[in-house]
Amino acid sequence: MGVESEFKGKSYIVTGAGSGLGRDLALNLCNLGASVYSIGRREEQLRETQNLNENTKKSFNYTVCDIRDYHEVDLYLNGIMENNIIDGLINNAAGNFIARTQDLSINAFKSVIDIVLLGSINVMLNIGKSWIKQGKKGSIVNILTTYADTGSAYVVPSAAAKGGMRAITRSLAVEWGHKGIRVNGVAPGPFKTEGAWNNLMPSEDVETFMAGRNPMGRLGTVKDMVNAILFLLGDNASFINGEIITVDGGEWLEGAGEFNQIRQMGDDIWEMMKTRRKKE
Repeated sequence: MGVESEFKGKSYIVTGAGSGLGRDLALNLCNLGASVYSIGRREEQLRETQNLNENTKKSFNYTVCDIRDYHEVDLYLNGIMENNIIDGLINNAAGNFIARTQDLSINAFKSVIDIVLLGSINVMLNIGKSWIKQGKKGSIVNILTTYADTGSAYVVPSAAAKGGMRAITRSLAVEWGHKGIRVNGVAPGPFKTEGAWNNLMPSEDVETFMAGRNPMGRLGTVKDMVNAILFLLGDNASFINGEIITVDGGEWLEGAGEFNQIRQMGDDIWEMMKTRRKKE
């Protein structure tokens, strides 16, 4: 099945489609012939997404809504689900920043967890209940992160929220799978996306360092992520459920191996080691 025929005529909900990855996902889906519905707090950004090209003008719909408020989410999504057949959901809305944990207030934790964890739950519960009531199959893709599994210093609120999303993804995959609802996730490593990247990268030196330590020698692109998400979202992945695809160029494996960092040694040291082995 071709990519275009897989999505043409279908409808999807994408949270956080006003900028960054969410905007690119909406654009790609609309260009493939799908209809996209989005909720977000910033109308100006959502309007900009709608006006990207003729396809988004025709097929991108939005409502200003705070996903942290279940009643707002319920009011909007009930109207969408009653009048449209929704085929999938991409939970993309997020918030993050780098900070020492001892410098954070409880409100700083709450601001991230309310969006990333509770906001995603609000949307998933609403759509999942509607699908189950209607006897409708559906596909959910949650945007996670590689440190949802390992944790990470200096992004503790995000690590906690994304770790919760990782558990929810695999739990609902089992609970809802027999109802025809697949739940999967994509875990990106370092990606240079609009908005979030500026909050996470304090300087170009850090950006250069992160690209240099990646086995592929670069940061991820939005296209890398979009391709993985669309694969999991569509019917070509119809027997993939509860899976979390890591899209990071092998970065977490680089850090996990005891001796991986010695790849930075020069050829002269390798030759010295080779000579030593021969003497032994």
